[in-house]
Amino acid sequence: MNIKSFILIISLCISYICKSQQSMNSSMVKTTKSQTISLKKGELFLAVIGYQMPDKESLLQEYFSIVFPPAQKNGFTPLGQLPIKKVASGNFMPNEFIGLFKWPNMQSVQAFLSEVSPDRLTKLRMKIWSELKQHMVVVQENTNITFKEDKIYEMKMLWTNKKIKTKQIIKKGGTIVLNSPVAGYEDLGKNTAPNHLLIIEWDSEKIAEKFNTEKGLKVKKEEAFYTSFAFPKK
Repeated sequence: MNIKSFILIISLCISYICKSQQSMNSSMVKTTKSQTISLKKGELFLAVIGYQMPDKESLLQEYFSIVFPPAQKNGFTPLGQLPIKKVASGNFMPNEFIGLFKWPNMQSVQAFLSEVSPDRLTKLRMKIWSELKQHMVVVQENTNITFKEDKIYEMKMLWTNKKIKTKQIIKKGGTIVLNSPVAGYEDLGKNTAPNHLLIIEWDSEKIAEKFNTEKGLKVKKEEAFYTSFAFPKK
């Protein structure tokens, strides 16, 4: 995927993040106890996180008017939000939350790009966010991801060429929600892309911190955040 494609995808993702602060997508299965996200083989799963500058509401509204119609037509779907409770590791301090999204496939992305001006969205994006990071993975098999309201979730972005060993996580009480290589990445700082995206379910933040302090994953670098799923209000 070329750099302009990723810039546009990020722009689109963040516009949906802001929009979903007001209303969760009606196609999601709503429950007060859990939320299941269904991913099909070949879909593109996105985790997007950023630092939004203050007083940008009018620019965000302009974003919405440009992005929503062609995005919806081409299958771009918001899946949910993970408000950040605490930065677990790394120097990045976002002021929003992690937004989860998906595209049907790369063809749908290209179809969207054929209808929207990359230059226009790129220029607008630079005026709204001081930092913006998108992590994309290609779904390898049909997968259901379930978030529970009484659990804590840790989102880890890992820089390592080695296979991620998850046995110690499971031994210490963690459940692997997602463990996938990063197939596409973009940020404003033009940093080196992480190799893996890992989502872990923990019973509590205390248990997660104990694992990270005593054992942890032996990787070159990581950015990690403690989160919880934002359930739709009744």
